[in-house]
Amino acid sequence: MRVFKVPFDVKREEKIFGGYLSLRQVIYLMLSAASFTMLFLPISMAIKLTAILIISIFFLLCAFFKVNEQNFDKYFFYALKYLFRKKNFVYERCCK
Repeated sequence: MRVFKVPFDVKREEKIFGGYLSLRQVIYLMLSAASFTMLFLPISMAIKLTAILIISIFFLLCAFFKVNEQNFDKYFFYALKYLFRKKNFVYERCCK
């Protein structure tokens, strides 16, 4: 039986929506669009628009922006993990 090598690129996500968007990007775009449901809340319009703008920009950054060849969502969660984890610093003498 003949064996063929199948090319597989592990550095890129598979673009399954129209050849342009990955599943991760589509989910973040849907979350960004879902933030517009806050328009129906009974609070001040200025607060609504500010919240919608902040949430939409965050999800759009997660969908499309990369930091050092790493997706923004991973970068953001790694930064949060670094900020909130316990940091132990052990002092060891190197020379006697």
